[in-house]
Order: sequence, then C-alpha cells, then structure tokens
Amino acid sequence: MLKKLKPYHYLIFIFVLVIFLRLPSLFEPNRYADEDIYLTIGQALRRGLVLYRDIHDNKPPFLYFVAAITQSVAGFRFILLLWHLVNVFFVWKIASLIFNKNLPVIIGTLLFAFYSSIPLTEGNIANGEIFMIMPATVAVYLLLRSRPNYLLAGLLFSTAFLFKVPIIFDYFAIIFWFVFFQSKNFKQIISRLFSLPLITLIVSFFTPIIISIIYYARLGAGQAYVRAALLQNLGYLSSWEGSRTSFFTSELFYRFLILIILCIISFLFRRHLGRHLGLLFIWFAGSLFGALLSGRPYPHYLIEIIAPLSLLAVYLFNSNRFEKVFILLSFLLTITSLVHYRFWHYQSISYYFHSYRHLLRLETDLDYYRYFGDNIVTDYQIAAYLQNYTTPQDRIFVWGTEPSIYSLSRRLPVGKYTVAYHIADFDAFSSTIDALKIYYPPYIVYFSQNPPFPQLDEFIDLYYHPVKTYSNAVVYSRLQ
Repeated sequence: MLKKLKPYHYLIFIFVLVIFLRLPSLFEPNRYADEDIYLTIGQALRRGLVLYRDIHDNKPPFLYFVAAITQSVAGFRFILLLWHLVNVFFVWKIASLIFNKNLPVIIGTLLFAFYSSIPLTEGNIANGEIFMIMPATVAVYLLLRSRPNYLLAGLLFSTAFLFKVPIIFDYFAIIFWFVFFQSKNFKQIISRLFSLPLITLIVSFFTPIIISIIYYARLGAGQAYVRAALLQNLGYLSSWEGSRTSFFTSELFYRFLILIILCIISFLFRRHLGRHLGLLFIWFAGSLFGALLSGRPYPHYLIEIIAPLSLLAVYLFNSNRFEKVFILLSFLLTITSLVHYRFWHYQSISYYFHSYRHLLRLETDLDYYRYFGDNIVTDYQIAAYLQNYTTPQDRIFVWGTEPSIYSLSRRLPVGKYTVAYHIADFDAFSSTIDALKIYYPPYIVYFSQNPPFPQLDEFIDLYYHPVKTYSNAVVYSRLQ
C-alpha cells in the first residue's frame, strides 16, 4: 500500500497535519499581548492613522498591514495557516532539490511542519518570525534551483525583512554561500562579487526598503519609521542583557565572532561540504545569529532556525564522517544556545487537550479561557463594558499590558502607545498626559501592577471616579 503512494500524497498528509495542529489556534481567545498590539495598530491604520507617527511599535510595517486586513485573532491566524502551508510546500521543494530519495524529503518537511506549528516554539502565534520565514524560504528555493531567479529572490528577502529585521542575517548568509560556495578559486570569487546576479540580488533587496522609507517620509513619519523599525532595534538588542558596556565586550559581539568563525571554517572546507550541505550549514549559522540577536529567551525566535535545522537533521543520515561533524556542530550550537539563554517553552500536550475538548464542547468557554489565565476573562469583561458605554469614535486609555482591551472593544488608545511598558521604555509619560488632556477619554482602565505614573494618578484624581473594580484593575469614568 505504502509503495503505491506518490510523493504528493505524503505532502497532502503533512498539510493535513499542519491544519490539525493549527486549527485550535483559530478558536483561541485574545490572550497574547503582541498579537493584540498588532491588531490595535491594524485598527488604527484602518481609521487613517499613520504608523510610527500616530501609533507606535518597533517592527517593520508588513505585520501591521496583515493585522489591519484580518481585524481579529481568528482572521490573523487563518491568514497565518494559509501562509504557513506555502512555507511547508517550499521546504518540501528545497528538500526535493537536495535529496535524491523521497524518505528524507518527507521526514525533513515533516520535522519543519511539526516544530514550526506547535506551542512549544509559539509556532501557533501570529508573530513576525513565522511570517518572515516564508518569503525567505521561497527565496532560498529560487536560488537553489538550476535556473535561479535573483530578482524575485531579492524581493522576497526584502519582503521578509519588512516583516521582521533578523531575517537579514539569513540573507547575508545566502549571499556568502552564493559568492564563496559557487567559486572554485580567488578569481571566480572576485568575479561573483561584481557579477550581475549578485548586484540584482542586492538591489532588489534594498529597493523596497528604501521605497518604504520614502513612503513614510512623505507621510511625515520617515524619521520615526527609521528610528522605530530599524535603528531602535539596536537598543532593543542589548536591553535584555542589560549591557551598558561597549559592543566589543557584549555577548552580541561574541555571537557575531562565532558567526564569522563558522563562515571562515565553512569556506575553508567548502569543497568537502559541497553545494547543498554548504547552503544548509551557512543558512543555519545566519538564522541562529538572527534568532539569538537580542539574547532574549522567547521561543518564537527559534522559528527562524527550524527550516535549515530540520533539513540538516535529515542530511545527517545521508552524509560521510566529515559532513557529520558540521551537522553535529549545528545541533551542538543549538543545544548550547537553548541552555545558555534558558529559552522558555510552553506545554503542547495540555494545550491540545484543552483546545480539542473545547472544540468538541466538552469544556465551557469560561474554563477554556481560564486555561490561558484568569486575566483573560477580566479583559473580556472590561472590553465588553467599554464597548457598551462608549462609541467607536471614543478613545480610551489602558494603563497596563492588556492591549486586548483595545482590540476587543474596537477602541483606539489616546496616544501613540498601546501598553504601559512602551510608555515607560520611551519615557513618554509627559506626551501621554498631553494626549489624555487632548482627548479627555470617557474611560481609563488602571491595572495596579505597572510602573509608577504619578502624573496619571493626579489626572485621575482630578477628573475621574471609579465605576467598576476587578481583581487587578479599576475602570474609571470621566466626571461629567
């Protein structure tokens, strides 16, 4: 029976598995702050606000455009489901170019599909990483095939970058592979460095980025865009490690040094690695650096390495002793990174247990929401209250890390920032008070566990009174 199955039958099975793994995510409550920030900003874009100038976050614009289209967690994740099926298909295509047999193609694609879809890596969440890797994967396929398309590959890498910045290291890694692994001698290396394909790959990558800067500059948000989505990320990189020292004494420098060493070693042994293993190893090295860029232990960062690592895992069983050294080095670096940075992880088995119980109506909505945290129920209650007592044109203010209240109530914040930690990080206390005085919102939601904001406390004492109290929040209404 198995012998009669054709390769695409297995691909269909993998698609079904992805749908099974992602189906519960379409029915989850609003429970993930980052998604609700994207949805709130998406709502602002639909109402004509200018990103970075009128409403703020620190990522490139494409993720917010998708949020603006979808308008809900279910819609956001449905787009992600379709998006990811395309990603799985092109991982299959890359594996088909690398391996001569069906079994490694199937296993490599299956590993990628599984680990990039489950809660363990936050693969079921609509984060920038899961969106950015698909166009990058397609770009790698276009460069690996017998007739490469350099123009489209560069545009796709640029698209990935405009979802999230770390993919630029995958891009640099692929350029390194293109120049050094396709050349037999120094003369060919020089020739490739000034070749039309490489120029096309570079120009097509940077052109959309430059156009985006010009676009936001024309809207009066050019400086804010470059600072927030590009330059501000440099500060973000060192913020978790709390480093106030120079770059050359930071962990980021040592990670960069390891990346350079890996590139040099792979270059020296490029003839032994060959074109395909060289691609996977260099791709992995670049993606690992991108995943560890900030030194933060968020598991969705690891999504960036899953495609090359899954294919390296399969390559291990089709390699000689020398090749195995490089493949095992990849896994050693991955395990060391997981341990050193103490990456968080989330339960997958209990997640699917509760999710499918809920889908089968064996678990109530209330119990299901409480599985994700008691605060979820509170956020829904507050959002429903505000929706009943305000109009869509009203602005509200939430002093907390609950942007779901904005997205669920379909109400915009009074200022540029959607969460308290952004106001604190950017020292935007004064500008927030100024926005409160301009809009004088009918309701303020105050969560107690946040940085002190004395100006807000004074503003509330003067112009508001409490109308609803929850376990960790108070809803204040404007005095008439």
